[in-house]
Amino acid sequence: MKQEDNTTVLKNINLMIEEQSQIGIKMTNEESFVFFKLLTGELTPSSGQINSETNGILMEFTEDGLYDNLSVFSYLDIFKKIAYFKHPLKEFSAIFSLSDVWDTKIKHLSFDQKKRVSLFRMSLFSPKLLLIQSPLSHSTVEGIELYKKALEYLQSQNVAILFTSHFLEELVLVSNEIYRYNRNTGLEKTDLINESKTESSELNDTDSKPSSVYKVSSKMADKTIFFSPDEIDFIESVNSVSTIRIGEEYFPTALTMNELEEKLTRFGFFRCHRSYLVNLQRVSELVSYSKNSYTLILRGSNKVNLPISRNRLEAMRALIEF
Repeated sequence: MKQEDNTTVLKNINLMIEEQSQIGIKMTNEESFVFFKLLTGELTPSSGQINSETNGILMEFTEDGLYDNLSVFSYLDIFKKIAYFKHPLKEFSAIFSLSDVWDTKIKHLSFDQKKRVSLFRMSLFSPKLLLIQSPLSHSTVEGIELYKKALEYLQSQNVAILFTSHFLEELVLVSNEIYRYNRNTGLEKTDLINESKTESSELNDTDSKPSSVYKVSSKMADKTIFFSPDEIDFIESVNSVSTIRIGEEYFPTALTMNELEEKLTRFGFFRCHRSYLVNLQRVSELVSYSKNSYTLILRGSNKVNLPISRNRLEAMRALIEF
């Protein structure tokens, strides 16, 4: 736990970062700033402890700048000398997809290219752990692919990377493990698995399938993310697409609202409206605005209001007995 000015900034964080791991945590920039400072030892926790087997930890924040008037080579050459890096820089330019802009001034680079320059710079110090804030914000599709290529190289060098971002979908693209930081409950793990691994597992484990497990899936680029029913606040139909709502994030799913209702009713979900399927465990209030108008209010920092028709209200009364 970390407190500042009698305010709790972080709490209930229990995390193991291992060699080569790529971990993503959904949290605000303010929270990740404090978290990074704790991991590097610049701040000490108010309670609990951090055990590290390495001092080779580097961090990059969203607002970190580069020397705009230097070329890519000149900039990296400065840090090569500081890090006592013994290999020719040019040999690694292709790994970070910077060969075409090697002699270009940094101020003329795209945002994607600057992110890869920053990765290259940090790699010169042979780090064991990189802490990176908002790795793909404002990135293009091509930029994302080239960034992921550079990450593969770092992973092959046994570098562990911890990403933080306010957007879960950004973390899905670069992480093998994903967590969400909840100010009320702490760090929560979200199930994430490569689609290819899912298919392989189904082939190899056909005789050991659990009998009462259900996850709602959403495809994100080359991965599929799975949500347990108790993680979901509600599901809504947006332009005929069923969309999972978790906190302030939206995730499309291929299942129809009727299919989801059939699957999730036994987990405490209720069809309060033709366009909404709500997790009743998330409901905190029922408000009547008129004789035939009712609203369900979901708990959380930003209260969400969902409509419920009068005939559905009677079904809900029978279900939860109020």
